[in-house]
Amino acid sequence: MKKIFTIFITVLLLTSFVSAQNFSIVPKTGKAQGSSLKDKIEVSINFTNNAIDATDTAFAWEVIEVSMPSTWTAQICDPFTCLEGSGTFGFKSGFVLGTTVGNNNGVFKLDFFSNGNPGAGTMKVVVKSVKTGFSDTITAEGKVWNVAVKDAAKQNKDFNFYPNPAKDELVVKYYSKENIQVEIFNILGSKVKTFNLIGGQTTVNIEELENGIYFLRFKDDGKTISKTFTKN
Repeated sequence: MKKIFTIFITVLLLTSFVSAQNFSIVPKTGKAQGSSLKDKIEVSINFTNNAIDATDTAFAWEVIEVSMPSTWTAQICDPFTCLEGSGTFGFKSGFVLGTTVGNNNGVFKLDFFSNGNPGAGTMKVVVKSVKTGFSDTITAEGKVWNVAVKDAAKQNKDFNFYPNPAKDELVVKYYSKENIQVEIFNILGSKVKTFNLIGGQTTVNIEELENGIYFLRFKDDGKTISKTFTKN
């Protein structure tokens, strides 16, 4: 009888523990890496609300560890919102996620911005059910390696820009050892704007330009490079 009672208590405790685990995190530790040329190193973590109780939908989260080079910044996106300044120790927020299958999952994204600097970073976020108190921890590990100038030139020699059509701003990318002066001409051939392309990428304000077709033009290594874009 004592043995049966012990088994019953054990099963009861296990059942209570399983039922208390109302959400799952997969993977609990996510890793991502990239070169210093990448703007962002992103770690994605899947979050699923497994609660049986239809009222168990509110979750709170808090950043409990941030370790990264001083030249880096970080940001956390819960399943619904990317929050400015969230990649700092002690930052808190929350979200609501339903229990209905198909509407009970989302993705945490923990982003490292290396700003072109190599190194390694770690972020830990504890997530807690407001109703049951059950909690678990998300860990993100990011690594950035340095790319030599020679490699950078090889990867960034293509002339790119976006968006196209553009409205207010145009992001221009082209690698060169020297700062490049880029000119913008309208369809009639008149120069309407000049800007410097620094560090391989720059953002240009084109809000004052009239809608229409324009040419981006510059010289590099004795060659003239020109492409068109549309301002809407």
